[in-house]
Amino acid sequence: MKPLRMGLVGFAQGYYATLYSRICSRRKDVEFIGVCDLWMSSSDVEACAEITAEKHAHDLGVPLFHHFKDLLEEEPQALIITCETADHHRYAINAIEHGIHAFIGKPMTVSSAAAREIITARAKHPGVVILPGEPARYEDGMIQGRQSVLSGEVGRPLMVHLSINHPAMTNHSWQMDVARSGGPFIEFGSYVVDLVEWVIGSPVVSVYALAENFMHPQVGGPDNGKLLCQHANGTLSSLDILCSIRWGYPFLGLEVICERGSIRADYHNYSVYIQRSDSSRLAETRVSAMNQREIEHFLDCVLYGAQPIITPEEYLSTILLLEAACTSLETKSPVRIIRDGV
Repeated sequence: MKPLRMGLVGFAQGYYATLYSRICSRRKDVEFIGVCDLWMSSSDVEACAEITAEKHAHDLGVPLFHHFKDLLEEEPQALIITCETADHHRYAINAIEHGIHAFIGKPMTVSSAAAREIITARAKHPGVVILPGEPARYEDGMIQGRQSVLSGEVGRPLMVHLSINHPAMTNHSWQMDVARSGGPFIEFGSYVVDLVEWVIGSPVVSVYALAENFMHPQVGGPDNGKLLCQHANGTLSSLDILCSIRWGYPFLGLEVICERGSIRADYHNYSVYIQRSDSSRLAETRVSAMNQREIEHFLDCVLYGAQPIITPEEYLSTILLLEAACTSLETKSPVRIIRDGV
């Protein structure tokens, strides 16, 4: 089998751009053929990625392109899309139309309309793999927590609490512009919204949102939020988006209260703790390399036919819920979520 020809599109999501491309470039079954900075200035790239595009291309041993079309002329078979979030769908659709597989950095889009455009384009090219980024799905604690819920080990889920702790992104103007990045509410809210539906296996049907901007006046929109949700199966969930914590605090936290016990997954101590009326036990795992697993899963899907862990349709459910939460903030009332069969 010939190595997969692969390229990078954009440096705005700097951490993802450099990490994922480095991981892929080290694989023997991948031929990394180039990176494209989309005409982002060296200073802007460095602000986002802590390295210039020129230096990153040199480190990978590949050419640097400014025009997306020039990268396409190298005939990539797969792309990592890590430009500004508001532009993800443009490059993803272009890739799909050229028969090119694409991994899209989290969050996939800032709107449901853009997500639907990707889904519509892919429906015309079903052989193309489109994997939305959602690193927390690859975290051992979340995986084990989900398995315990869906197996029925502790009975039917009744109440869920999920939290995400991530500092607001303020290195570059695009990160602070809600129209371009989604702001902290969408950028990090997508973690807990996706996780809660995935962990308990039931979509949210109604949401009431509370949010404030406590510490980042330069950021458009809130930097902290709480979503109170009701699921189709009756479960109630509380989702916390924390972007102002300056001290050591767990990145993720999950607690599921069920009929016959509870499940906790966090990073205060061991990553999973399962408590029942007749027993308590610690899981064996603590922290996993979720970002590395995520991009390697994309390669497994493209090269070896693995089934994607997450689909664009599932991300559409996430962004619809986040849009409903934004409406709830405006109306100060619960909002029902209409998914049109998704």
